[in-house]
Amino acid sequence: MQNLTNYRMFFPVLLLFCLTARSQNPDDTEFRKGWATYLKLDNGVISNFHSAPDLYVGGLQLNPQITVVEHKLRIGATAGFVYANKKLAGLFGPSVAFKLKSFNLKNLAGLANLQLIAEHNWGTEKQQLVGAGIGLELLQKAIFLFTAHRDYKLNSWWIQAHVGIRLKKNKNKVPEFNQ
Repeated sequence: MQNLTNYRMFFPVLLLFCLTARSQNPDDTEFRKGWATYLKLDNGVISNFHSAPDLYVGGLQLNPQITVVEHKLRIGATAGFVYANKKLAGLFGPSVAFKLKSFNLKNLAGLANLQLIAEHNWGTEKQQLVGAGIGLELLQKAIFLFTAHRDYKLNSWWIQAHVGIRLKKNKNKVPEFNQ
């Protein structure tokens, strides 16, 4: 019953983020229209905070996202492999990234942005994870994340750090001039 309550809170909070998304400074170049795909390397621990030692978790994940509210919100999916509980497993599920703040310099637009990330993942070894984290995207090329996920099926916590690179950057089309 408690798991159902957690889901009931997730969607209203997501809706609140969407409704409060407002237009940013016209010079804001973060979270542009289109796709952003990251390849992430994950490292961390699995703990229930009652017994020791904690288990190592690490993996490689692909995270494609599309901007649905320009300069504010991306939705996407996560899919990849993790080494957890001394086994190799698959992990997949939806993800949401909400931009909290942009860091722009006058001559270098799009220096970085701070994001709030929410995910729900299912694993091939009966994992059922729901969690959130904070991320810093640098120069629209790299991302650094810190996340905490609750495995409500196996009664444990996954605390992880992620480092990712953007696989393909949207290119601005330059108009061609006929001579």
